Amino acid sequence: MLLKAEGHVLTQCRWTSPDSTGFTPDEPGNAVIATAVSQISEYLEGRRKDFCVPLRLVGTEFRMKVWNEMRRIPYGETITYKELARRIGSPDACRAVANACGANPFPIIIPCHRVVASGGKPGGYTGGLDIKLALLEIEKRNAHQ
Repeated sequence: MLLKAEGHVLTQCRWTSPDSTGFTPDEPGNAVIATAVSQISEYLEGRRKDFCVPLRLVGTEFRMKVWNEMRRIPYGETITYKELARRIGSPDACRAVANACGANPFPIIIPCHRVVASGGKPGGYTGGLDIKLALLEIEKRNAHQ
């Protein structure tokens, strides 16, 4: 994952490639990046369910609604793109919701992996389908701990 920060806020956390491992901070030694690395590592180990990293979210009003609603999806649960569209008051905007999920600048922290296609199929994920399925499996194993 590539992690970027400006001062005391994380500005980006994105997958660099589907087969990459580890973190690439753009500012080694930055406290917010160190916090993000620690919290994401704990999440991947099944020891963290929520994040408390200060984020700078920049996007359209629609994307902000989608990203904020994704943060409300409980750990270990999934909802469909259609349900997410309904929750933000745009029931016919499934495709736009999927696009907003793909534009999420903070995967894992804003859990777009918890949004799936109708019928429970996984749908897409910017980090790759294997990573999405692995994240869902981590949450399934640790949801009741």
